Amino acid sequence: MKVRHVLYFVVSVIVLLAILMFIFPKEGIRINKNWVLHFPSFDEMFLSSKNKKIDADSLINSQIDINELMPETEIDLIDNIDFAELKKSVTPLEFPENNPYVLDVFYSKLHNINSEKTVRIMHYGDSQIEGDRISSFLRNKFQTRYGGLGIGLCSPVVVYSQFSLKQSNSSNWYRFNGFAYSENYSPHKKYGPMIAYNRFAPISDSATWEATTKYSAWLEFSESDLGYSNTKSFKNIAIYYGNSKDKVQIKVISDGIELALDSLEAGEDLYVYRYKSDSYLNNLRLEFEAYDSPDFYAVSLEDESGVFVDNIALRGSSGTVFTTTDGSLLANSFANLGVDLFILQFGGNVVPYIEDKKSAEGFANNFYYQLAFLKNVVPDVNIIVIGPSDMATKIKDNYQTYPNLENIVNELRKATHRAGCVYWDMYKAMGGENSMIAWVNATPQLASPDFVHFTPNGANVVANIFYNSLIINYAEYLERMNNAE
Repeated sequence: MKVRHVLYFVVSVIVLLAILMFIFPKEGIRINKNWVLHFPSFDEMFLSSKNKKIDADSLINSQIDINELMPETEIDLIDNIDFAELKKSVTPLEFPENNPYVLDVFYSKLHNINSEKTVRIMHYGDSQIEGDRISSFLRNKFQTRYGGLGIGLCSPVVVYSQFSLKQSNSSNWYRFNGFAYSENYSPHKKYGPMIAYNRFAPISDSATWEATTKYSAWLEFSESDLGYSNTKSFKNIAIYYGNSKDKVQIKVISDGIELALDSLEAGEDLYVYRYKSDSYLNNLRLEFEAYDSPDFYAVSLEDESGVFVDNIALRGSSGTVFTTTDGSLLANSFANLGVDLFILQFGGNVVPYIEDKKSAEGFANNFYYQLAFLKNVVPDVNIIVIGPSDMATKIKDNYQTYPNLENIVNELRKATHRAGCVYWDMYKAMGGENSMIAWVNATPQLASPDFVHFTPNGANVVANIFYNSLIINYAEYLERMNNAE
């Protein structure tokens, strides 16, 4: 074979491959359910990877401590703050166009906390906040700035380990979820503010129930060596319960000393048992005895004043659960809790299943109804929606951002603003497309090898960006109020 023939053949092959690079579908050609035929694109062959490189030390060192930069005692005395420059260090909150001052109600309560006494923030989210991640950082920042102690709401029964507080319980508790699979069937939708309830006696038929078997159970809450110091002590105990056929004897014990012997009411309504201590408590044991158990919705460990930040992690949930629960019980629970701000951090659990823009719109529309529902049951409450983080999946040989994640972010933002609420873009705060790969590969790691969840370091970084964004906007509110006087 002549040399020129070989050359013609090689050139022909190269041209053919180049044509295939440009015409082959980017998503590949599906052969069957399990096999997809891919062909490398021109960008993949010859251009550098889009994966971002993040210097973890640089990322962490670039974070500002807004509490030090603008302390509350001086924030309304600071003049000529360059907010535009300050905002470059954060990802700003995004407000609906027709109401850029929607958070003023919440900001006013923060600024007047001495007269308000307490401000309550309820942080709902999926597994991204499990273990009190993100919430614990926010709680520490708020309580350092405005006062307050205690972890706030806890599930009566241990659901997952967390570093802020140690929990244990007797083995005879039943748990009923309203947001994911539960091995125990609930005959009603009265799940309460944690979207789950717990009992130490089985559910029985009201028509045939008799007080024949007495049940006893216990719960323990103790300080953790790993948590922030502000979660280790508290003065006030609040137990939210209802739907009991019999009165329940309760003992309140701290460090082995019995502080109170009391009873919980029988009835179908929401009840709140409160114990107020003259001194701070560190370790708590609650003992119960009765012929029937109430539905225990939550236990709250609080201070007399300050900011409370509740961590309510709903593993596996997309956040579209509020409209599926009993609205009357939720409204009564939120009224008793005195909630001032909801932070709803959802979206991650739908990312793998959203196939196109239309399905992203469907999810966002469902989420819109959750926001409208919460605003209906808690008039004048403020809501901040934190969208999903970047998440990566293996496409061909590389991890890449899920194909429709940006569609979810954009549609969730639209739904949030349509409901008159505030949006914060966690995806953007991380760095946008393919930033999760960089966070996983950072040293120290900022995200785990599942390319979904943050490590404790990463959770603190993203929580700090969010908190700083909130306080910077709060400072703008104070400047507006001062200028209006």
